[in-house]
Amino acid sequence: MSDPVNMVQLVRDLPSRPRGRACIVLTHEYESQKEWAAELARQTDSEHLDLLELFAQDKNLSSKIGQFLVPSLFNFLKNRSQSPVLVISGIEFLKATWAGQSDVVEQFASHVETWNQKPCLLFVLQYDKMIATREYRRFRQHTFVVDQKETLAL
Repeated sequence: MSDPVNMVQLVRDLPSRPRGRACIVLTHEYESQKEWAAELARQTDSEHLDLLELFAQDKNLSSKIGQFLVPSLFNFLKNRSQSPVLVISGIEFLKATWAGQSDVVEQFASHVETWNQKPCLLFVLQYDKMIATREYRRFRQHTFVVDQKETLAL
């Protein structure tokens, strides 16, 4: 096992990246995901957005769930926060709607790897083997996927 990742430092470093200004944290316990994401946002003076909660509260958004493809998600998140980093949880329901698309993981990962918009994005989502094992080749100097088990405690 490698050295544990300091998530607070990783979040603080995201805005300094010229490209690849997004990252994914893979969790193993869905029940604590939202609270962990909120705590990370609090410790880094970032904003937290739980998509499941937002869609449940906004009937207009929930009525368009079938139209929310990967590019739509990233477009939706663009300029969504005044904070330099937006920590996003509760994305699993959207991921489930994308299940029928053959290249959805590649689309999602490619958007993460090339994101150069504001705010920087940190997705906290349930462990996905395809995301965990995908190679990020464009900006090898950056961390794009972190297993929550390999992070320092918040």
